[in-house]
Amino acid sequence: MAASDVRGPAGEPAFVQQPDKYWDRLFAPGGHAAMITTVDREGRVNAASYATCVRIVHKPVQIAFTTSQAGDTGRNITETGQFVVNLPSFERDILEKVRIVGLPFARGVNELEKAGLTALSSTLIKPPRIAECHRHFECEVVWTKEWLNRMMVVGNVVAASVRGDCVDRKGYIIWERIKPVAFCGAPYVDMFAAGYETMAVGLPYDGPEAQAADQSVRRMFEDM
Repeated sequence: MAASDVRGPAGEPAFVQQPDKYWDRLFAPGGHAAMITTVDREGRVNAASYATCVRIVHKPVQIAFTTSQAGDTGRNITETGQFVVNLPSFERDILEKVRIVGLPFARGVNELEKAGLTALSSTLIKPPRIAECHRHFECEVVWTKEWLNRMMVVGNVVAASVRGDCVDRKGYIIWERIKPVAFCGAPYVDMFAAGYETMAVGLPYDGPEAQAADQSVRRMFEDM
């Protein structure tokens, strides 16, 4: 495991930087509710909540989400090319703050302050991490695509950090501590779903394709 970064909030375990070979397994499962932090040209911090952030490429690890073309997140990303994906846990306190961050505050308002969240300096880029989130992915924009009134954003992960007691020595998340969470969608208004009940599923097929698939995965990832 990488060296300690900084202490977590209220004396919780320190955040640790993860090597890039572990970034893919740190973003698990593949889709999450998230808070995304950006800054504008003047360095003012913005945060916004998103129902779905998805890891779309294994190597290099890339994360995608969609945002409004008219919102602060899209504008800031267009100006600076940087953002941080902060992943909350399935805990009521942090999810209440996720809902506050998702409100339509005026441009220039710091949503972290409104929600009582703690800005934590990132390691390589200007937008801050959120200390109350267990996992953070610092990203630089690869491309954006506008359609209808939306903008899709894809970013390369350039650094990733996690609370030190939430991963094992090989960088795999400890599910009952990370407690991944999904938002149920706008029609559900205030409902979130836990995403940390896991089950290993066997492969009842012994054809050559099964062995080829296993070998492909093992070639792709180090230190499994």
